[in-house]
Amino acid sequence: MDRRLIVHFAFVAALAVGASSCSSTSFSFSRTSDSGLTNVDELLTRIEKVQVESLVAKERARAAYDTLLASVSPEFSGSAVTQYAELEKAIDVSQRQAKSLAETIPALKASAASVFERWTRDLESFGNTRMRQRSQERMEATREHYELIVRQALASQVSFEALNADLKDHALFLEHDFNAESAAMIYDDVAALEARVAELDGRLDAAIQSSKRYIASRALRGEVELAEEQPAPPKPGKGQRRKAKQPPAEQTPPAAPVSPKLAAADDTDGTD
Repeated sequence: MDRRLIVHFAFVAALAVGASSCSSTSFSFSRTSDSGLTNVDELLTRIEKVQVESLVAKERARAAYDTLLASVSPEFSGSAVTQYAELEKAIDVSQRQAKSLAETIPALKASAASVFERWTRDLESFGNTRMRQRSQERMEATREHYELIVRQALASQVSFEALNADLKDHALFLEHDFNAESAAMIYDDVAALEARVAELDGRLDAAIQSSKRYIASRALRGEVELAEEQPAPPKPGKGQRRKAKQPPAEQTPPAAPVSPKLAAADDTDGTD
């Protein structure tokens, strides 16, 4: 799958995550052959899916928490029935996103197994010992990076599900007792959940960044990587940065006017 499509999709997903009616992200795969590169490309796509689902998870979790906090805030005004319906919806969306994130992991592991089993088997086909050693070192580095993403995704999943469970419990507490007194009773508990949300953000960010680095370093030749879709400002050429820090040069004063005689002499100088 072309990296450009995934990058564009990630950008669109980032814009759409605020809409609770959006369905969870989905990817489709069609393997036309069982070549090593086909397996590698599928693994890249699976890792991109982890990246996108983690990005959406951050927004879903934050939206659910913010809705709960607004519900128990002393400044709340409006319809309790409408607010509670919004709270239930936000938590439901967050729970469904946690499920989508969890579903990326088994598929990721299965895809990685195909890559590393094939790669390990093909190491025996090398006739050049040095090339075989190089390939094995690359495989081990790739596997280590992949395993880091799996650990981070699993940690994010556990943290996300635990947060959703707490949000659900607070909503259940309010379902039959949503008034000023009950809201004040749990306000401090809800405010304390901010630290849990921040912790989840950190775990998800770690998985997102690891996924980006994996894709940037292992995307197939000819595919556009994420960094190329969002280019950094061009760096100054050699010597330009040093010149930019120097004070501006003094301006040369305008030349004195030339007398008519000197001008006439210049016109006739060197002419036949």
